[in-house]
Amino acid sequence: MVLTGFLVLLLAGFFQGSFGLGMKEYKPLSWEAFWSLFSIIAMVCIPLIWTYIEVPNFFEYISATPSSTLFKGAFCGLFWGITAIGFGKAIDLIGMSLTYGIAMGVSAAVGALFPLFSIGNKANSSFFTFLIIGIIVMLLGVAVITKAGIMKDSQATAGDSGNKTSNSTLGLILAFISGLGSAAQNIGFTYAGVVSGLAVQNGENPTSASLIAWIVVFAGGFIANFGYAIYLLAKNKTFNTLSGEGCGKGYLKVLITSFMWYAALATYGKATVLLGTLGPVVGWIAFMALALVISNGWGIKTGEWDNTGKAKQVLYVGNLILIISWIIVGYSNTLI
Repeated sequence: MVLTGFLVLLLAGFFQGSFGLGMKEYKPLSWEAFWSLFSIIAMVCIPLIWTYIEVPNFFEYISATPSSTLFKGAFCGLFWGITAIGFGKAIDLIGMSLTYGIAMGVSAAVGALFPLFSIGNKANSSFFTFLIIGIIVMLLGVAVITKAGIMKDSQATAGDSGNKTSNSTLGLILAFISGLGSAAQNIGFTYAGVVSGLAVQNGENPTSASLIAWIVVFAGGFIANFGYAIYLLAKNKTFNTLSGEGCGKGYLKVLITSFMWYAALATYGKATVLLGTLGPVVGWIAFMALALVISNGWGIKTGEWDNTGKAKQVLYVGNLILIISWIIVGYSNTLI
């Protein structure tokens, strides 16, 4: 069952590391047009349809959950939603590899610690020791990758230091904050796990029931993301890009990006069930590390690291360290 959990986690990591491709080139849609559609499809339509297919009466379990629990989960989603806007902007400013590196490093460390401390004495000392080692190794890998990104960026800005440097600084800040928001996503999932627990008690398949928790989290996330996108559409008067020439291509990209984004979290949720009691801890760290390796691979393939010399070599070292951290965290799960 644990092995199956890690295999599912591999799939989740692939989706998580790949969905950002759609955010790099969203023309002919404006950024806000793309984001408004993404918010509707990824955070409302696909989650509701997918959850309904697996748990048709999921709303009954949400209704039976204490409002305070729902609020905590949705509030974490709201915070994540606010910072997710910055994630999309950061990719625009500093590229996919560096954005993922900073955001997922922060997310992995913060997002795993809350569930760990919330489970009390269920974690033994051997597990805890190897888990902390895994987190430290992962953060080392993230630091190396961030260094590679800075080296790459310094080469790119050598001939135009003014505007590009300020954009890079803003991008780094947004990536860091989005990492905190991404961590809140996992914390919200942990809170909303109460809803999934009710479904399991009523005989629902645990892996299917895990989908319900995301409905709660995304309720808050949708408000922030969609609200901001609509504000920009009105401010910039870019509603016309939703129906302009070639918009069909943009719609297809939104649909694919939305599916991959939600599929990442849906399969991650299922993996946490298969991994056992500490699934939200072990799974989140491994999920982030794997996604980061995948995103870096896409960054190389799409030319982000062309002609960067030593920076690219440093990136490879960082990815190797992340893979080692994944192995350590995976081993820690066998010590429970």
